[in-house]
Amino acid sequence: MASGIRGIRVLHVDDDPQFTDLAAAFLPRHGDGLTVESAHTVEDALARLDAERIDCVVSDHDLTATTGIDFFETVRERYPDLPFILFTSKGSEEVASRAISAGVTDYLQKQRGTEQFELLANRIEHAVERLRSQRTANNRKRRLETLVSNLPGMIYRCRNESGWPMEYVAGETERLVGYTPEELQSGDVGWGADVLHPDERERTWEIVQEAIEDDEPFECTYRVVAADGSIKWMWERGRITERPPSAAELTAVDGETERVLEGFITDITPLKEREAELERSERRFRAIFEDPNVLVGLLAPDGTVRDVNRTALEYVDAEREELIGTAFRETPWWSETSRPDVDEWIERAASGAYVEFESEHPVPGGHSVFVEGIFRPVTDDEGAVTAIVVSGRDVTARRERERELRRQHDRLDDFASFISHDFQTPIATARGRLELALETDDEAHIERAIDAVDRIDELRTDLAETLRNGEVVADPEPIAVEEALEYVWATADPGAGASYEVVDPVEIEADPEAFHRLLQNLLRNSIEHGDDDVTVRMGPLEDGFFYEDDGPGVDPSIREELFAPGFSTKPDGTGVGLGMASVRQVVAGHGWEIEVTDASALGGARFEIRDT
Repeated sequence: MASGIRGIRVLHVDDDPQFTDLAAAFLPRHGDGLTVESAHTVEDALARLDAERIDCVVSDHDLTATTGIDFFETVRERYPDLPFILFTSKGSEEVASRAISAGVTDYLQKQRGTEQFELLANRIEHAVERLRSQRTANNRKRRLETLVSNLPGMIYRCRNESGWPMEYVAGETERLVGYTPEELQSGDVGWGADVLHPDERERTWEIVQEAIEDDEPFECTYRVVAADGSIKWMWERGRITERPPSAAELTAVDGETERVLEGFITDITPLKEREAELERSERRFRAIFEDPNVLVGLLAPDGTVRDVNRTALEYVDAEREELIGTAFRETPWWSETSRPDVDEWIERAASGAYVEFESEHPVPGGHSVFVEGIFRPVTDDEGAVTAIVVSGRDVTARRERERELRRQHDRLDDFASFISHDFQTPIATARGRLELALETDDEAHIERAIDAVDRIDELRTDLAETLRNGEVVADPEPIAVEEALEYVWATADPGAGASYEVVDPVEIEADPEAFHRLLQNLLRNSIEHGDDDVTVRMGPLEDGFFYEDDGPGVDPSIREELFAPGFSTKPDGTGVGLGMASVRQVVAGHGWEIEVTDASALGGARFEIRDT
C-alpha cells in the first residue's frame, strides 16, 4: 500500500455519520491536499483499506461492537507502519494510557467547534510526512547499503557541524582508514579532527556548504590520514537530508525534523595513483612529441591528422588548427607525386606494421628537404591499432655532407695520379744512388738513398692516413677542445720550449679520432714551420673555434692553394702536401668550413673553423 508523492488520503472511522460528514467538510480546508474517506463500521473500514490507498487512519474509540484500540491492533497487524490517530470524545486517562501503550501514532480528544479539525489536520500531516520521510531515509539507506556491499567503502550519517560528528557509520572503515565504525560513531576518533587531512578541511567544508545552500547533492575528493599515518585519497558523495526525531524529540519540537548529512565514502588512492602515472606518461609523451629535432604527427588509423608538433609546423605554411582533421596525404608536407606512397604507409601501419620511409618534402621558399622516419602503430590491450605516430628527421644536411664526401672522393681519385708520380721520383733516386754505390763504393750515395727511402716512408704514411681516415667521418659526440689539444700535444712531442693555451673553454660536436687528426696536422704544421719554442693558441668563435701559432704565417697569395693535395710550403721542398689536405678533409667531413688569416695575438697563421 504505497503513499502518493503529493496529497494525503485519510480514512475517518466513526459510527456517527453526521460527525464524519462534518470532518470530511472541514479537514480539507485546513490541510493542503487532504482527501477524506468515511467508514461507519470496522468491516467497511478494513474493506476500504484493502481496496484503496490510504495514508492515515483517524478513528473514534467508541465503535459499534468494538473499540478504537482493538481496531488499531487489527490494522497494525495488516499494515504495520500506517499512521493511526485515535480521535475520540472519551477523554479519560485510562483510554489515553491504553492508546499510547498500544502504540497509536497520535491521540487527540474531540472538542467543540470546528477549530478541532485544524489541529487534527496538522497532526495528520505531521504523521504522514514523518512516515514518508522515514521511508525515504530507509530507501536511501538500503541503496547505500547495497552500494557498500558492491563497492569497498563506508556509508555514514553525520551532523552538519565542524568536525563532522558521526551518528551512524557502516562499511569497511578499517580497510579504508584503519578505524572501526564504533570508534568513528562514538566520537573517540573524529572524522574532521583526526581523519581528514588538515590541508583539506577548509576546502571540503566550503564544497559541502555551497551544495547545501543550493539544495544539491555534493561530491568531492580529498586526502585523509589513516590510523597508520599513511595518506590516502577518498571520494565522497552525499546530500543533506531530514532525520525524523525520536518520540521524546517529537514532543519537544512538535513534529519537526532535523537536517543531517548522509553519504558514501570510498578509497580512490589507486585511481589517483593511476591518474598521476597517466600524467607522468603524458608529460613524457609531450616531451618526446615536442622534440625540437624531430617532426612528429599523431594520426587516426584512417590517416586523419589528430595533432602535430611545433617542429613539423616549421616546415609548412599552415596553422595546427587548419591541419587537425585533415587527411595526412592532403597536408602541405607532401607533394602530389608522394601521396600514393603516404596512403600505402598509413595502410600498412594501420595493420600493425612499423613502416620506415624516406621522402622529399616541399617547403616554403620553393626548395625541398629530405626526411627519414617511421610510421609507428599504437595499439590497445587487445592489439587493435588506435593511432599512428609519424616521426621523421630532417636529413638534408647529412645528404649534402654525403654529396660533399662523394665530391671529395672524386678529387682523391684525381689526386691518386699525382701521388703516383710523386712516388716515382724518390724511388728512382733511391735505385740510382744504390747502383752508383755498388759501382763506386762511395757510401755518400747510400746516405742519399736512405734519405729517399725516408721520404717514401713519409709519403706512404701520410697517404695511408689520409685515404684510410679522411674518407669517412664517424658520428659526432661532445668534445672538450682543451682535452683534445692536450692529448695531441703529448703525442706530437714538440720541443721543450713549445707551449699552448686555450683562451676559453670550447666544446664542439665532432668525431673524436678525426678531430685529433685535424689538430695533429695543424700542430705538425706549426712545429715544422716555426721554431723549437713555438706557441699555439686556441679559443671559441661565435659559431666555431680558432687555432693560431706564432710561426711565419701564411702568405695571402697562397691561402687559396694551401689545402690543395700536394701543395707544400716547406722551404726545403721536402713536403708532400698531405697534412693540410687532411685538415680540409676532416673539416668538410663535419660540414664545417675553414678560413686562413693572420693570427690576432701571436703574429703567425690563424685558422678559423665554423659551422656552415
